[in-house]
Amino acid sequence: MKKQRIVICGLAALVLLFIGAGAAWAADAADQANLVPKDRTIPGALIAIAAALAIGLPAFGTAIAQSRIGAAGCGTIAEKPDTAGTIILLIAIPETMVILGFVVAVVLIFAL
Repeated sequence: MKKQRIVICGLAALVLLFIGAGAAWAADAADQANLVPKDRTIPGALIAIAAALAIGLPAFGTAIAQSRIGAAGCGTIAEKPDTAGTIILLIAIPETMVILGFVVAVVLIFAL
């Protein structure tokens, strides 16, 4: 039942992605009169997908890491309250992956 729910949610997300992509790529008459901008070409779309992956994949990994560190940290703080500062630091360390992914995405979008 749980696997079926995950599959249904994934398919719904793909449908929403395709519906949103059509609206996002739609051009009005003023855009059709001009040349096609860089972001509406196939390389521009691939750069946008790469930028999304540069943020999304590290965010997913960080979420998994922070959940496990947070669960272990709660138990550690319950036994030794003086370790709270160390646990807060350990929870913040994986977040740097998302920050670096954001920097890579910004470089991809604005430099390429």
